[in-house]
Amino acid sequence: MRGYILQNSIDINKPKVLFLGMPDMAVVCLNKLINSNINIRAVILPDKTNASRETLINIAKKANIDILEYQNTPNEPEFINRVKELNCDIGVICSFNHKLCKELLETTKDGFINCHPSILPNYRGANPYFHIINNGEKTSGITLHFADENFDTGNIITQESFPLMEKETMGMLFSRTNFMVANMLAKTLLRYQREGEIQSWPQEEGEFPKAPTIKGDLFINWGDSIVKTERLIRASNPFFNTLTNFRGGYIRIVAGDYKIEKHNKTPGEITKVTKDMLKIAAKDGYYFPNVIQAGSWGIYSIKEFIEKFNPQIKEILR
Repeated sequence: MRGYILQNSIDINKPKVLFLGMPDMAVVCLNKLINSNINIRAVILPDKTNASRETLINIAKKANIDILEYQNTPNEPEFINRVKELNCDIGVICSFNHKLCKELLETTKDGFINCHPSILPNYRGANPYFHIINNGEKTSGITLHFADENFDTGNIITQESFPLMEKETMGMLFSRTNFMVANMLAKTLLRYQREGEIQSWPQEEGEFPKAPTIKGDLFINWGDSIVKTERLIRASNPFFNTLTNFRGGYIRIVAGDYKIEKHNKTPGEITKVTKDMLKIAAKDGYYFPNVIQAGSWGIYSIKEFIEKFNPQIKEILR
C-alpha cells in the first residue's frame, strides 16, 4: 500500500471529508468540493486499472490532499484500519464499483454520502442512465443518500428531478447529472459544516425499476417498434455499441432520427438512399441514421458512409 502524505491547507476545524470515486463523476465532484473549500482529508483511489487514477492523483496533489490506495479491495482489514486512523467526520462516494462493507462504512463519524443519478428508489444499480432512456422515462433526477451495505438503499438526504430532453442520449444525461450531483454535494457538505448534522429519511419500499450493469454489445431488432429502436440507440450513445448486420459484418448505429409510418416493407430493409440520407424500415416506421461506425474503419457521417459503402435499396440489415 502506498500513500502520498501531504498537508491540506484548508481550515482544520472544518469537518474532515473522505472522498472516493471514479470518473467522470469523481473528477467533477472533487474539483467542485475543492473549489468550495470543503475540508477533504483524503482521496481513496479506484482500482489500479481504472483510467481515472492519474487524473485524481493530479487533482489531489495540486490541492495538497492525502492519497490512499488499497491492494485489491477497499474492504481489506489493513486498509480499513488505515482509513480509521484518519478520523474523518464523513465520507462521500462519487461512483464506485466496490460494495463497501459495514466496517469501512463505520470508519467515519457520520457515515458516507453516496451520489446516485436517479430518483431513488427508482433505478438502483450501476447504470441508471441507459435504463432511464431505454424505458422511455420522461423525467429523471439525482439523489444523495447515506450508503449502507447494499447498493443504493440507504436513507435519502436530498433529491432533485428534471424533465428529459426529447433527444437525450446517455452521454448527455451522464454529463449533466454529474454537474448537478457536484453542486448538490457541495451545498450539502457546506450545510453540514454549518449545522453539524444531516437529516435523512428512509426510502420507499416496494417494486421499482432497476438499473443492472450492461454487459457486452447490444443488437438492434428491426422488427421492434421504431420508438423502441430509436430509444435503444440514444440510450447507448456513446458508451455502448448498438449493432446491426450489414453485408455479413456488424456496423454500429450511433445516432439518427425516426418517423412513425405504416408500411409493408421488411424490417431492416433499406428503402431509400440519397447522397445524404439512408432510410431503414422498422416494424412501424423508418429510421434515418446520422452517424455510423463501420468496424475498425472509423465513424462516419451518413453522407460519408454512403459515399464509402454505397448501400443499395432492398439490402437488409439484420
